[in-house]
Amino acid sequence: MNKALLTLIAFMTYMVMSGLMTQIGVLISPLAEYLNVSVTKVASIFSLLTGGTLAGTFIAMWLYGRFTTQRILQVNYLAFILSLILLVFLDSQSLLVVSIFLFVLGIGCGIGLAGGAVLITHLYNEKKRASAFLATDCSFSLAGYIFPSLAIILLSANHLWTLSYAVVGVLAFLIFIGCFILRFPRDTQRNQRDLEPYEPSTKVNIWTPRVILVAFALCCYLTSQTTFLTWAPSYLQEILSLDSTQAASAVGNYWGPSIFGLLTVTLLVMKVPTRPLLLCVLAIAVALSFLLYSTSDPDWFLTVTLGLGFLTSCIFKLGISIGTQQIKNAPPFLVTFLLCSATLGSTIAPALSALVVSTFGVSSAMLMTLIGFSLVAVLICACLVLEHKKG
Repeated sequence: MNKALLTLIAFMTYMVMSGLMTQIGVLISPLAEYLNVSVTKVASIFSLLTGGTLAGTFIAMWLYGRFTTQRILQVNYLAFILSLILLVFLDSQSLLVVSIFLFVLGIGCGIGLAGGAVLITHLYNEKKRASAFLATDCSFSLAGYIFPSLAIILLSANHLWTLSYAVVGVLAFLIFIGCFILRFPRDTQRNQRDLEPYEPSTKVNIWTPRVILVAFALCCYLTSQTTFLTWAPSYLQEILSLDSTQAASAVGNYWGPSIFGLLTVTLLVMKVPTRPLLLCVLAIAVALSFLLYSTSDPDWFLTVTLGLGFLTSCIFKLGISIGTQQIKNAPPFLVTFLLCSATLGSTIAPALSALVVSTFGVSSAMLMTLIGFSLVAVLICACLVLEHKKG
């Protein structure tokens, strides 16, 4: 029972991060009205939330090598909950204050997410660990469906945007309580060493053209995905004339089916080689993003979004898998590099897309999504061509 509850806590660390991140597209317009600034300005400050997550990941690399997982999670989620409480009750309409809170919450997400990964590593052996990490992806997608949907309901009832973030605090509170009443696995010296920077006895050069291509592809993928989810509701409202409630459902339409897409791909990779599977998925992603950019029917747009979530959410995991295969006996630093490259994409996406939208209009966000997916396909193809030539 203790192990099952600790596993649930690990999953909830992913859900907390997803709960904040996936609401961005839903909250842009209400927050812009609340702060009395443009939607592009609001979109750019959400890069502080994603940037805070990246910063939290780097801070975690230092923390988890020096303190116990239990103590780190206790302190982290106490600070996270207090920050949320202040955000809700201060009711500040200062852009600077909101930006600071978003950055702090992002750091808490990054540290907590790392704690969830550490917990899974300690709780499960290598054979079961892959399944556990797949479940974390499903947890992320589940929260990506639940919290934007709740945000739509709360905003429709004329509640402030902060309340939709406060709901995420319920999960953080459950994690916080669990950190005191559950028995955590002991952080042994071996586990502590595993969290410290990797220092191989024989240096392996990971800076090859193929690795760089995959890293750039992963960065472009999360830039495209985040751009789409950030601007799809605004695009539906401004260009396709949907009301705010219907437009905001695009976010849930993506994340809901993505859960089943991830499970389906998990079964497919047992039968289908990773490389052709990824190429097929990328071709579908380009085709669907073209449909999203070209359609003038809002119902068709929302339907295609369902397909985009189900069919393309696996690109990230398949890309990581292929990237780690580019170096024989790849060091752990290779995985870290690929993950950081991808996270950089989601970090810069809100600010970059806001700059593009402020210059060319909200339709450019959909074009940016199409170009992004197309670029991912080109980069992965280039990597596979180089791989084939070497083979």
